This record gives sequence, C-alpha cells and structure tokens, in this order.
Amino acid sequence: MTLLLVTASVAACSDKPGDKTGEIAATDAMSKQQVKAQVDKVQLRPGQWEGRFTVKDLDLGNMPGAPANMKDQMKSAMNQTSLKYCVTPEQAANPSGEMFAGQENKNCTYGGFEAKGGTVKGQVSCKSQGGTMNATMSGTYAPETYAMDMDMKMVGGPQGMTMAMTARSEGKWIADRCTQGE
Repeated sequence: MTLLLVTASVAACSDKPGDKTGEIAATDAMSKQQVKAQVDKVQLRPGQWEGRFTVKDLDLGNMPGAPANMKDQMKSAMNQTSLKYCVTPEQAANPSGEMFAGQENKNCTYGGFEAKGGTVKGQVSCKSQGGTMNATMSGTYAPETYAMDMDMKMVGGPQGMTMAMTARSEGKWIADRCTQGE
C-alpha cells in the first residue's frame, strides 16, 4: 500500500528522465482535498500485497565528482525486487488517507490528479532546501493490481545539482490474510 501511495505522488514514462515534468501553473493547482477526492476513487482489496519498484532510467545531470559507476549503483540501490505488505480494510477503503494529508510540512503543489475508469494520473511539484522536484505520474489500477509509471526531475540541489529518473511501480494482491510482520 505504501509503495502505491508513494508512487502516486511521482510520475509518467518518457524516453529521457525528466522530459514530462513541468511547473504546475497557479491556475491549475489543486487543493489537497481535491487530490484526496480523486485518489479516494482508487479502491484496493484488503489483504496481503506484493509490489516492486523499478528505476527504468536515471540521469545524474551535473553531479560534480560523481564516480563513473554511481548511476548503476544508485539504480541498483533504489530497485526493489519484491516487497510484501499488508493493506488493512481501513486503508483499502481510504487509500489516500495519509498520502497527501501527511505533506503538511512540505511546500508541494498538485495538479491534474484524476482517477477514473481504472486509470490514474497527476503532477506534483515540491520545493525544499533551495531545490524543486517536479513529477508526473500515470498508471492503471484495479482492486487487485496497480501499475504506475513515473517521471521525476529535481533541480537546484546542493551546488546546482540536477537529477532525473523514470521508474515503474507495480503491485498485486496475493492473499486475504496478511502474513504476520508485513
């Protein structure tokens, strides 16, 4: 569940990481309540889930002094082969419960969030420590599966660092009962 919720705040596949991100115009910004109303439409089956997060491409931009193999090391560290987690009946009934409400300490703007007909899409832009992260996401969902493609770009980090990545998150329901400790 957490994996789906985290990925829902970042974005859609492209040929080059960061290509589909962009600023959200003030006139297009959505309130957290509007975003929550859209994400609440995603209904998941309670029980044991299995998910995976895969970094498709990573662009480290202008990282000064980065070792040649840093990109591969970062991709490897971020990729998860398999993660099992439990979705409670309460979480299944309210999948966005903590996702956006928990962003109170972040300077984030949301736009274009929509969930209908088994598809979900949206944008998020967050400012932090002198930098900005823009992300776009799109995917599909059903009560027993989800798949989300993301495109994210961070600019203005330490020493003007930029980074972009495309990633995919997928999950499937595997059992009614959760395995203890998951």
